[in-house]
Amino acid sequence: MNSPQRIDAVDVFRGLTMFLMLFVNDLNDPDLGHIANVPQWLKHMPGHVDGMTFVDVIFPAFLFSVGLCIPPALTRRMEKGSSLSGAFQHIIVRSVALVFIGLGMVNTYRFHPTAMPISPGLWELLFFLAVILVWNRYPATDGMAKSWHTGLRVAGGVLLLVLVIIYRGTDGDNVTWMRTSWWGILTMIGIAYFIAAAAYLWLKQNLAGMVGLLAVLTALNLGDRSGALALLDPIRPFFSAGGMLGGLPSITVAGVVGGMLLTDESQNRQGQVRIWHLVSLALVLALCGGLLHYPYGISKLAETPAWCLLSAAICCALFAFLYWLVDLKGVRAWASFVRPAGRQPLLAFFLPHLFYSFLAVVGITLLEHYFSAGIPGILRSLVLALILIGLTELLTRVHVVLKL
Repeated sequence: MNSPQRIDAVDVFRGLTMFLMLFVNDLNDPDLGHIANVPQWLKHMPGHVDGMTFVDVIFPAFLFSVGLCIPPALTRRMEKGSSLSGAFQHIIVRSVALVFIGLGMVNTYRFHPTAMPISPGLWELLFFLAVILVWNRYPATDGMAKSWHTGLRVAGGVLLLVLVIIYRGTDGDNVTWMRTSWWGILTMIGIAYFIAAAAYLWLKQNLAGMVGLLAVLTALNLGDRSGALALLDPIRPFFSAGGMLGGLPSITVAGVVGGMLLTDESQNRQGQVRIWHLVSLALVLALCGGLLHYPYGISKLAETPAWCLLSAAICCALFAFLYWLVDLKGVRAWASFVRPAGRQPLLAFFLPHLFYSFLAVVGITLLEHYFSAGIPGILRSLVLALILIGLTELLTRVHVVLKL
């Protein structure tokens, strides 16, 4: 098995996804910019409305990109000598890390204002700094430099432990410890990644098997909503089994299928064939999504089957276009501004939280009073997204490389 050639469109697709995520999160996330008077097309579609905006496709695009990267990443790991069990352990460790960080992020939305020995802003700032210290990929070194890097990782771990111990949140009038209010983006990504990556190994990189898994996950999403799967009753109080275990992972598995179509050795150097395969996959996903529109509609907030499949179809079609433009036609220069976020999506994702928690710690409230509504606020979020991507590039150059 030859190591798959790096496909530049993957970084571009992921970078564009992160740029848009940074932008719309700053517009809409109450813990970040939360710009007032934003038009509906820049927001998620309300849960009671049957439909979707482009904002509703951004999170699926990230899930799809996770799937795209699974085939080449696991292939390279196996070629470097990793056993099947070793690769599976890597998947577990990575998934658990995503779930842990995701749960930590969820609890930043429910701080008790006075029950902790430090301010909520300082807790959040230290949490993300500790995550970077623990999961940074330090340069390969020997001697004192290696010991220093190990010390930084250990210090980050100790800091995380302390922060978890001292955390206090609110539940109505009650003071509580860390708990779930919702599961958070990174937790959902971790679960979807685990299901897709573990299945890819278990099915021995079989394309037909992954397509079958996509159908099974969609059926699970449907079955949970219909009430036909009583065996899922014990976990329903904790999360939507159909969405968390079926719908969102189905988008990642669709990305795996797309990644397998790209790395299929039989299609080596036949880029046009790969594009037609991706377009065909997009058409099939769109057709299935349209057929499953009734009775649950299209809803990102409800993670309906139609939304999952239509989002995956849009992502697949967009990626096929980017592959044609960037890898086959060589039109790359325009995408240079998003590449840093494409190569380091987790670091880019954390930077807004670091930025706003830093402002809270030092007491800077300028952005709360200026450029916080309407067109000025939208432009502010757009500029901030570009600045954070540039900061991602600068941090990468000084060896801050956050990869789980």
